Amino acid sequence: MKRKTSTADLPRRRLLQATAGGLAALPLAACATSGGDDDTEDVTNSGDAENPFGVDPSAPLDVVIFDGGFGNEYAKKHQELYKEKYPDAEMEFLATQQIAETQQPRFAEGSPADVIDNSGAQQIPFDKLIADGELAELTPLLDAPSFDDPDVPVRDTLREGIIRSGTFNGKVYQLNYIFSAWTIWHNGRLFTEKGWPTPESWEEMLDLCKDIKAEGIAPWTYAGQHPVYLYDMFLMLAGRHGGVDVVKGIDDLAPDAWRQDSVQAAAEAMYGLYEKGYILEGTPGIDHVQSQTAFNDDEAAFLPCGSWLPNEQRGIAPEDFEYVPFGVPYLDGSAQPGLVSAGGEEPFVVPERAANKPGGFEFLRIMLSAKGAQIFGDTVQAATALKGVEVDNEAARLVDAMVADPENLFQPKFRFWYTDMNEEVRPSLGALMSGEIKPDKFIDRMQKVADETAADDSIEKFSHDE
Repeated sequence: MKRKTSTADLPRRRLLQATAGGLAALPLAACATSGGDDDTEDVTNSGDAENPFGVDPSAPLDVVIFDGGFGNEYAKKHQELYKEKYPDAEMEFLATQQIAETQQPRFAEGSPADVIDNSGAQQIPFDKLIADGELAELTPLLDAPSFDDPDVPVRDTLREGIIRSGTFNGKVYQLNYIFSAWTIWHNGRLFTEKGWPTPESWEEMLDLCKDIKAEGIAPWTYAGQHPVYLYDMFLMLAGRHGGVDVVKGIDDLAPDAWRQDSVQAAAEAMYGLYEKGYILEGTPGIDHVQSQTAFNDDEAAFLPCGSWLPNEQRGIAPEDFEYVPFGVPYLDGSAQPGLVSAGGEEPFVVPERAANKPGGFEFLRIMLSAKGAQIFGDTVQAATALKGVEVDNEAARLVDAMVADPENLFQPKFRFWYTDMNEEVRPSLGALMSGEIKPDKFIDRMQKVADETAADDSIEKFSHDE
């Protein structure tokens, strides 16, 4: 049932007053025209293996996909699977990189899509969505019979860490469909030709940088316009040095967490890359496409990026380019040198006020079928949340080997939990790596916003202990 959205509904929609990925704040009154029913019924799990959520077979389904490194072909095939089961359902489909720009107005109107892949630079902040009650809680999906075996619930088919990565204070609001790792990449062919070893320690990496630079190649580049690509490199450098609790302390807003010795050491090490002239000239001003192009052309030897990189560069990189991932080189005296930022990525959500919420849950269940997951693996050569999906790709196998030990896997969370901290860390890291600020200034900036966040009672707090 559709109804007009009254102005009385508007104050609670704080998420639309925030910016997302540089999107300007939206005028609420202008957005509030018509929308869905705020009093939508909760989706329950009947246990019926064929239709556990009570999907109306003829109800249309509205799906929005982030059209980034994984493309959208896999999502089109997932829709075909949904249509096979519900042939009378009309499918609406949008593939875009402008998630906030296209979807925030729909949340404001009360008529969001039924399934949204809330990812990319214009991701709508999760803390805002959750605080405003805009997302459906996904436990009924996890407890439902899996698509392939009615005796096995969906939760038992998922890889280690997938549920945890979508959990906020004990409640699951997102299905992270991809099992991903943030790593450092190099060209295996180039390194073999030059006789360069893959560095394990930071000192080994710095020594190798001298040889790389002597060959007329810049040791490092990154997406300077999007310093989020530096985020996991920096935090893993600190976490490897002091152990995972260093990074957990930052996420949990522990007092002076940014002033820990390991965080200071990581900041100094990354600033040192600028100081030594080991970063490709012009890097602070380039975007991810330009940084990856320079990497493909062997203008730079190392690139920090996620495990989607080889797929994103299929058909772009030279045919003989060998994408080889390795962990962030560890500092001398590191307590946990094998720590890797890995787990669930690409967060899919079902809005609380979706017109076809049961269909949204069922679409996610179909995505988590063996066929749905294999479609993704075959299409983009990357691992999904589902256990047992084999990917015939050397780079993906190397990433899998890196993340084999669950004790060494950890996903930093504060940029998903706290918008203000996320909006500060990106430019601050960019300024650190470009030499605009020194490590002490970087630490001061981040500790200040962390203290302000901790002291603000209007901000919901999250914790790894929940």
